[in-house]
Amino acid sequence: MAISGVSENQYREYLSGGGTLTFQLDADDIEPGAGFEQSPLLAPFLDTGFELKPSPVIESPPDAVQLLLHGDSWVRVLVHTYRRGGSIVYRRISPGRYSATVCAPQMASTTP
Repeated sequence: MAISGVSENQYREYLSGGGTLTFQLDADDIEPGAGFEQSPLLAPFLDTGFELKPSPVIESPPDAVQLLLHGDSWVRVLVHTYRRGGSIVYRRISPGRYSATVCAPQMASTTP
């Protein structure tokens, strides 16, 4: 896993409060084996941007908790983003490397 482009603090702030961030990651982090790159439906959009909706398993609260507890840092981003009604748009930046712009509604601040 080679996720980069954001600081640890930015990552934590996104998970706790939402917003917009752009990560960089390997194609294998998007899908093991990067099979999506061969899809005739996605191929025209690799360089301009596309979204891959996650498995419906993240809609189930017990399953989402398990993903958050046992998933890697990218899985946590996926769960937090889509459970908040957000989106992730991927765009190829070089062979095998992608940007992923994640956007989730910002949470209201609890600080007085």
